Amino acid sequence: MKMSGPVKFILIFVLPITISILWLGGCLSQRVEPGEKKEVKVVSGLPVLTVEEKQAPNFYKADGTVSADNNAKVATKWMGQILKIYVKEGDYVKAGQVLAILDDSEIKQQKKEALAGLEELSKAREEALAARKAALENYEFAKRTYERFKNLYQENAISKQQLEEIETKMIAAKSMVDQVDAKLGQLKAKESQVKAKLAQVNVMQGYTVIKAPFDGYVLKKMNDEGDMVAPGMPIFIIGEKKLQFLANLDESLLDKVKVGDELDIDLNGKVVKGKVIEKNSNIDPMNRTFKVKLNIPFSENITTGMYGKLLIPTDTKPKILIPKTAVFKWGQLNAVYTVDKDNIIRLTYVKLGEEYGEYVEVLSGLKPGDRIIQSNIEKACDGCRLGG
Repeated sequence: MKMSGPVKFILIFVLPITISILWLGGCLSQRVEPGEKKEVKVVSGLPVLTVEEKQAPNFYKADGTVSADNNAKVATKWMGQILKIYVKEGDYVKAGQVLAILDDSEIKQQKKEALAGLEELSKAREEALAARKAALENYEFAKRTYERFKNLYQENAISKQQLEEIETKMIAAKSMVDQVDAKLGQLKAKESQVKAKLAQVNVMQGYTVIKAPFDGYVLKKMNDEGDMVAPGMPIFIIGEKKLQFLANLDESLLDKVKVGDELDIDLNGKVVKGKVIEKNSNIDPMNRTFKVKLNIPFSENITTGMYGKLLIPTDTKPKILIPKTAVFKWGQLNAVYTVDKDNIIRLTYVKLGEEYGEYVEVLSGLKPGDRIIQSNIEKACDGCRLGG
């Protein structure tokens, strides 16, 4: 049977809405008759805090980043493949500590050839020295013979031809010594070249061992094992242990921030103290800001490049502050447990504002005089009664 338009409208829209209203009003639920007492769960041992207003500062918040006092790009002068990396980002390293090793097989081959060349030159030098000794002895003998024959010639005991024959032998012996000396000179020059090449090879081999230039932290690892690197290509960025925070402040704060001031810095929910060490009073005409630099205490949980907010107090006003231990998430909303005059615990949604260490500001949802569960909120429940 086909339904008329009004009937269809009543069945689809009016009837479901009516049922929902009756259900929300309790008309369709079982009523507690007069005189009957509904049992309420009782919880004990929950500390209760009376909400009150306190004077708290308002803050100007300036975006900034953490940086190291001194950064260094660690590169190599050798082109090769990375065989091994011994550190990861965030590791603390000491000056001279080995960070990575490059493939040095080519250098080792060159070194092997240079050492083999030196060994050959050493043998050749020994042979040349032995030859020189023999040649020198032959020359000395020929020289003595010549001197003796020269005296005999002066006494007309021998002919001039005999003297010239002896002189010729002496000159030949001297020439042999000179030839050996020339060969020793060549060997020495060659040895110097090979030693220079060996020294160069040793230097090049040092380039394959990548070391930390100073004590600091591995801020960034630019390559992985197996990658090829070229001379001058950064492999790591190392930062010193000293950390700083850089921020740009609005020109209206120029007279409110001074060198030496200690200010709070919020780094991902962790608040640290920073001391202003530099202030550039020159206003940037593009964004009407000036730069400040603060020293911040070192922590392994704080790394360079980390984003943060510099908190600069501007004035104070009364605010409702409650412990963070009293707040919990209910779905996507923030909530607390309040306690009414009958000690019944109620789930209450709140809107939060600034954080002040272990406390947080409540913008709405609570008023002075309200009572809330201060901690151990996991034991509380909506509708339960707070026991003694």
